Amino acid sequence: MRDAFDLDPAVTHLNHGSFGAVPRVVAEEQRRWRDRAEANPMRFHRVEIGAHKARARSVAADFLDVGADEVALLSNVTQAIATVLSGLAWQRRLGADDVVVVDQQGYESVRRSVEHWCERTGASYVVVPSPVAATPTATLAAFRERFAEVQRRGDRVRLVVIDHISSPTGAVRPVAEVCAAAHEVGALTFVDAAHVPGQLGAPPAGTGADFWAGTWHKWGFAPRGSSALWVAEAERDAVLPLTTSWNHGAPYPLPFDTHGTDDYSAWFALAAAVDFWRETGGLDRAVAARDLLDAGAAAVRSVLPSVEAAGPLEQGPFLRLVPLPDGVADTTESAALLYEALSGRGVEAQVVAYDGRGWIRLSAAPYNEVADYEHLAEVLPSVLGD
Repeated sequence: MRDAFDLDPAVTHLNHGSFGAVPRVVAEEQRRWRDRAEANPMRFHRVEIGAHKARARSVAADFLDVGADEVALLSNVTQAIATVLSGLAWQRRLGADDVVVVDQQGYESVRRSVEHWCERTGASYVVVPSPVAATPTATLAAFRERFAEVQRRGDRVRLVVIDHISSPTGAVRPVAEVCAAAHEVGALTFVDAAHVPGQLGAPPAGTGADFWAGTWHKWGFAPRGSSALWVAEAERDAVLPLTTSWNHGAPYPLPFDTHGTDDYSAWFALAAAVDFWRETGGLDRAVAARDLLDAGAAAVRSVLPSVEAAGPLEQGPFLRLVPLPDGVADTTESAALLYEALSGRGVEAQVVAYDGRGWIRLSAAPYNEVADYEHLAEVLPSVLGD
């Protein structure tokens, strides 16, 4: 499978979960779309492009098991949360008495978007504490407690944001239960499903979310810039793109199709990416990936001191969290330094500082084999000793 990608063979790649890796066949498809656009830019952008965008949305919708009119294509999940928050702001549904509730295990750039829009509107946000090994019951209780705290001080829970698969820990979160609890207190919900397409078979509507955003560049093998925003029917009329352009005034999701003269080739290559995903096993690859990560995590743990630190009870099948020794990479700064040290030795692995402990988050992509994790295990002790 490594031959299907253009990855540097001198590097051990163990972090597919952050930026993905585009298979050669998908990259070639994207180049064909770019060549087609450059052959006649005027006709391509003025006449042809609308039908191609509609087809790309249809591919995304079929993959997510939703209607083509329920999903808009965007660049990434951060753009999606900014779109939702800006919509709430202009509708005057986000103000001084409103609170956005975010999960400690959420993605940092999403939290920063929440912070930005709260500053602009006078709203506030609170973080739900979440230990790495939190059970679904404990997680739900922690969210409910935050809701109660907000209400006790006379404020309103306006929006609840939760990852389906946590970016820092790879944990599968109880999104359906949290969304249901949020609706009980009259709040809207946003599910960050960046890691879901290609890793879990979980249609957006099944989460109970009002807004759901996922991306294909991680586990769906599409070029970066291929993401989707699904919106529940009751909220679609009020959701507008951040850029107003030619389709302004048209029903959702059409305004998202025209946000200026841009390179949409990533969207148009989505069908090729879905084909590659299916041909390489699709969701059925999860069993082999778990076995691979069992062996890989064991290899890494074998060279580290014994650590009493429980990981998530359930993780995405293509992700695994391995604890580092006490005091190692336990801050954002020291985690970055360890990453740089590993990268300098030709190993790309995600180092995470979470809740006072350092972790390595391993990925299992189709091109990975046990020897990759064994190489990390060979390099790690000397890096930690430097």
